[in-house]
Amino acid sequence: MIDAATFDTLLSPLGQRILADATALAPTDSTLLSCVNRLRKSYPTDLAAAAIETVILRAKAAAKFTRADRMYFTREALEVASGEVVSRYRAERFKRFETVADLGCGIGGDSIGLTAAGVKVIAVDRDDARVRMTAANLDAHDAGTQARVQQSDLLTDPLPDTPAAFADPGRRADGRRFLSVRDYLPPPAELLTRLPPGHPVGFKLAPGVPLDELATFGGEAEFISVGGELKECVLWLGGLRTAERRATLLNHAGPPHSLASDSRPIYLEPQPIAAFLYDPDPAVTRSGLTRLLAEQLDATLVDAVVQLLTRDTHQPTPFATAYRVDAVVPADEKKVIAAVRSLDVGRVTPVNRGWPGELPPTRRWKLSGSGHRFVLFTRELGKPVVVIGDRV
Repeated sequence: MIDAATFDTLLSPLGQRILADATALAPTDSTLLSCVNRLRKSYPTDLAAAAIETVILRAKAAAKFTRADRMYFTREALEVASGEVVSRYRAERFKRFETVADLGCGIGGDSIGLTAAGVKVIAVDRDDARVRMTAANLDAHDAGTQARVQQSDLLTDPLPDTPAAFADPGRRADGRRFLSVRDYLPPPAELLTRLPPGHPVGFKLAPGVPLDELATFGGEAEFISVGGELKECVLWLGGLRTAERRATLLNHAGPPHSLASDSRPIYLEPQPIAAFLYDPDPAVTRSGLTRLLAEQLDATLVDAVVQLLTRDTHQPTPFATAYRVDAVVPADEKKVIAAVRSLDVGRVTPVNRGWPGELPPTRRWKLSGSGHRFVLFTRELGKPVVVIGDRV
């Protein structure tokens, strides 16, 4: 952990020379100690360690931030920080407000996204080092003049007087991760008592947050995935709410795709797997919108528990991965191997979708064909089956 004094030194001309020397060593997690030992021959140990750590974290952050090589991080803050793709998407909801409070700003990722949307920001965090990092990271994005950064406790100090707010409560402490919003630091319910009733606010939450807890807020639960990986949940309250549930799919190129509903879809009776199988994006399944997607696709569920859809013809959709079904085989490994071999398949990619128990080791199947197939271990009408197919 880099303290505030050490961080201030890193920003000085001396600190920048140390960072340049640390960068030249190209450190990694496995070479961290050896690189620190080399650097400490010329500089104080605490500064050498901080510089090496910063260079390592900048390399890790490159997947989230385009200007990571000029930014500053702590490991924990980087792990929980939203990448630019998500923060800039979220910032679109705030564009109608002149100023937004970023409560629990961490290292400033969301403040950067808000300023990129043309919004002025008041960034708040109780950790002195993170406040300094937010200011430096805003400067790295040429956004320092659009933001004010201050150290404050969200539950005891006066909150910024802004027309809207975004809050990112702490979800980790002492090596533990919290799923329940009651354990967050601070809990959203407590923070809301310090804001005006109906105040427009968005809370960043863990994607595994219990859904029954979200229902008590009466807001919109938006689950966001990037490139097919579920990243976070956002609870939108007040004037920022647009629906009851929303699934949003983002990628690094192209527009976002959203599926939203204020009502519960009708019950769908599961049907046998047809010619095409659809595996919904995790944002869709986590938001409980699989049946809505089924209605839009004119598809049906294949099981009452496993959220896979099926239909007779292919209907393109950004909300699910589609497979052309070659075979549906009972849960008998010998029969599955025979079916795969009959398709001249030499390589398979196993996919677990509700399979009871461990998957059989496909490497022992001794396949010699020229083709490739996906093998989905799943359930159909309550029974384990294996689906052999290829992505459309």
